[in-house]
Amino acid sequence: MKCIIAAIVLFLLSATKWKGVAEFSTPDRSDVEQAETLRYIFLGHTYEWHAGGNRVDPRIINLQPRQYDRIWLGGDICSEAMLFETTLQHIDEVFDLKKPTTQYALGNHDIRNGNIQWYHQYTGRKSYNHHSENGLVSVCLNSMLNTTLCQDLNRQFQMLQNICDTISNSSHLVVFHHLNLWSGLPDLPSPSSYSHHNAKHWTANCDSLNTHYREVIYPMLKEVRERGIEVYNILGDTGSGTYKGFYKENRDSIHFFASGVDNSRYADDPQLYAQQPADSVLIFQHDLTSQELTWQFVAVP
Repeated sequence: MKCIIAAIVLFLLSATKWKGVAEFSTPDRSDVEQAETLRYIFLGHTYEWHAGGNRVDPRIINLQPRQYDRIWLGGDICSEAMLFETTLQHIDEVFDLKKPTTQYALGNHDIRNGNIQWYHQYTGRKSYNHHSENGLVSVCLNSMLNTTLCQDLNRQFQMLQNICDTISNSSHLVVFHHLNLWSGLPDLPSPSSYSHHNAKHWTANCDSLNTHYREVIYPMLKEVRERGIEVYNILGDTGSGTYKGFYKENRDSIHFFASGVDNSRYADDPQLYAQQPADSVLIFQHDLTSQELTWQFVAVP
């Protein structure tokens, strides 16, 4: 199913609360508006189901993600992302992987064929990384790391710890990854209610047995929030069935999002496709004057 949709999203939001699912529309932004307002896009689970594992969903391609000021990829970008190098070439063509403002969090489909060297080659960075610009620090975590890869797991944890310890002049910290690591966090529902997997046993480093996200990462994020910096957490392992967009602000005033797409699996059956809940992508608008970060889930036809 091939849909032609607008390149950039126009939406004007007044708060960071859930605003429903908006429609894509053609923007009309002046040069002044472009300078004062930036737009970011988060995309997860973006593969085309009927393309042999090596293509991005054409609906996502039609969004022209390169038009956004930041691209945050939440994993499972192609279902066999590193089986063939040509697939990484394709992903690079769609998202411009070496651009500092494009960050790619690996998912299980991205790494299950190995060849991680292609990721390093096409992105020019480690699978855990960060970018700071315009008062916003975005941290890309590799939730596929485990205790068999202690060196990288510990380095990733140290990276996040250093950021949380030193961040002071930024207005926002955005941390994103693929798997749902949030089991047991205050006020969040069961991960199975809004994402594909519950990675409750994932450990953040190799220092001890008690290094789950809720034990060693969440307290750092909570401390950052207590210093007056907004904290946004996003995961990309979602999209199937009714998992079309999740948002929760918890008692600690920390924001949690899950966003992914999946309806391309029904592209060969228009009647069945029409019966599915609409896919959506997560769009942020960053007002540089007020340093306000607003957001909306935007429907993808």
